[in-house]
Amino acid sequence: MKALISLLLVCGSATTVQALAQIDEPDLDADCQKIASYAALGNAAYQQGNYTKAADIFRDQAAWSEFCGLTDQAIATAYNNVALSLIHAGELLKARAYLALAPHDSKSQHNMKLLQQRLAQKPLAAGPAGVYWQYAGRGVWNEMRIQPKGLHWQIDFSGYYMPLMGLYYGPNMGDFSGELAIEQGKGVYRQRESSLNCDVSMAFAADAVDVHTEGDCGFGFNVRAEGRFVRVE
Repeated sequence: MKALISLLLVCGSATTVQALAQIDEPDLDADCQKIASYAALGNAAYQQGNYTKAADIFRDQAAWSEFCGLTDQAIATAYNNVALSLIHAGELLKARAYLALAPHDSKSQHNMKLLQQRLAQKPLAAGPAGVYWQYAGRGVWNEMRIQPKGLHWQIDFSGYYMPLMGLYYGPNMGDFSGELAIEQGKGVYRQRESSLNCDVSMAFAADAVDVHTEGDCGFGFNVRAEGRFVRVE
């Protein structure tokens, strides 16, 4: 793991948020200057072997790096910081999800290659049961949780949309839960309540589920169950 560790903890240069300078409150420039402190605090936790805490702090580094408009390289560095912490915490699939956020970054490519070698030594998951993530931005992940329930499957979806000031005021949210059959890797959740008419189709692959929604599920503004979710548990 030395090759992985050697790439950790390059913060990247902080920038001001000129595009958002007209917003009076909160003090965006001051908050964006805190990115370096997140990197330092994450580094301290990492060096102490508290990898779960380090991952949480580096998530803040990544979220604020996105919000404050740092360079792609600086944002990718933050993703790698999270991923390396998760690797040491034993969360290999979650680490893979973070590395996949910046697939063209050289650090991500290097660390992904080493991580894939470790994952190749583990057995493949059998069946759809698990937790699946899709990145909603600024440190927040949409989540699909699948668990067996008798002859069917329990589906729990939590979705988010991060608006411009989402780091201050929180994301828009939406969710659904239901029990359904999954046959030949496919299932459909149907919601028929009051004025809501919603079908969420799911197609499962070995390490992902592709989701498509038709109709109105009553989620928060811009929240959708749509696209690919990758297995993280």
